[in-house]
Amino acid sequence: MTTFSKLLFAGLFGILYTAFGLTMILSALLPGAAEITLPWMIPTDPAGGFVLCVVGTVFLFAWQKLAAASGDGYAFLCMGMALAALFGIVALVAGLARGIEMLVFGDGEPWSPAGLLVPMFWLALVPSLALFTWGRVFMHDLVGA
Repeated sequence: MTTFSKLLFAGLFGILYTAFGLTMILSALLPGAAEITLPWMIPTDPAGGFVLCVVGTVFLFAWQKLAAASGDGYAFLCMGMALAALFGIVALVAGLARGIEMLVFGDGEPWSPAGLLVPMFWLALVPSLALFTWGRVFMHDLVGA
């Protein structure tokens, strides 16, 4: 892939992760904001929002370094994609654990498979695929160096 496509990818996902992270934090802090974000399946989770903001910041650093033609840009991009994949897996496992808890114990709040579709999970799908393709090249270059 070209540097321009990586630059576009880093900028787009930096903005998306940061926007969804700030939305999750603000919906937890501002009264009445949860009713606005709930139909969009954006939970009121300040800790999850902070994680999304951190991943978004790594992507924005990658964008900045790639724009400056720095050698660190690609490393930041791979790290952002790895963090996105890691936290996407954590979100998936946490959602499945809530479902299993509901099935086994039967108490607590109702659970549906749609609860797995939190921004931390579905935002990680494309970076995970990109990590699989671009990350192999990055690791090959590290081993060959």
